[in-house]
Amino acid sequence: MNLRQGWLLLFSVLFINSGHSETLPGKTGQAASSKSKPAPVRKARNRAAKHFRDCADCPEMVAIPGGVYLMGSPVTDQEGQDYEKPRHEVKVSGFAIGKYEISKSQFAAFVEAANYNPGNECWTMEAGKGEMRSNRNWSAPGYPQDSDHPATCVSVDDAEAYIKWLNQKTGKHYRLPTEAEWEYAARGGSAAARFWGDNPDGACKYANVADLSLQKADSKVIPHNCEDGYVFTAPVGSYSPNAFGLYDMLGNVWEWTCSADSGYGSSEEEKCTGLLSRRIYRGGSWINTADYVRSASRYGYIPSFRFNNVGFRLARDN
Repeated sequence: MNLRQGWLLLFSVLFINSGHSETLPGKTGQAASSKSKPAPVRKARNRAAKHFRDCADCPEMVAIPGGVYLMGSPVTDQEGQDYEKPRHEVKVSGFAIGKYEISKSQFAAFVEAANYNPGNECWTMEAGKGEMRSNRNWSAPGYPQDSDHPATCVSVDDAEAYIKWLNQKTGKHYRLPTEAEWEYAARGGSAAARFWGDNPDGACKYANVADLSLQKADSKVIPHNCEDGYVFTAPVGSYSPNAFGLYDMLGNVWEWTCSADSGYGSSEEEKCTGLLSRRIYRGGSWINTADYVRSASRYGYIPSFRFNNVGFRLARDN
């Protein structure tokens, strides 16, 4: 079994269990361009972003002005899936979100300070086979990483433990972003399929995706027609940011949100769930092709799930 076939098998299991019935989120197929003309987004008037930290070693945050936008995929989007529709208007209040994904070194500081047990199992793809493996976690995700790469093999439960520790340390109210906040932040005022536009082959200036670097590791992969320089994860902030000054909103690792995977367009994506329900994750990753690396792309799974291309970034109330 080659790398591509293994990823397809792995995500077939995960995706069927998630309740969706469309294309699988780990597919490495042909990158396709959307020919749709997105409806306009009503951008926030104040685009000047405030950057801040609540402590010297806290994650850097960006204050995002509130606004109204169209969430989801238009019916004309050839890459869009049914579970990204209907496209609907959402009003987002101002909030802060991490400038970067939480890095391996930031997660390591929490694990040490809180004496946290991050588990010893993660679903990884190795030697062409995807399965839950022991001796795999955030510190050993099954491929080489440096301390400035995003933390991965991290579940919602792990992310919320990190957040609880950080809140106690700072006295602030950090959390995961809602799904609506996440997409608003990812778009950066753009109505296109990606914050840089509709052309997926422009990805490598902005995102770490399934690219020609990955194809060198497995010739069966049909990637974005560009090269981002990394086979697996890249250091956070390696590529150009979106209009809000946020890095890696698409690609590198998928990012957990606090919203439940319980329908779409019903306002559930605008709030956090306190239930032990499936959670939405967003953004695509280093293994994903163009149809997954889009601002509207969305999937969900159980909060205890760990996988080596899923991580998180923080949000905080203003």
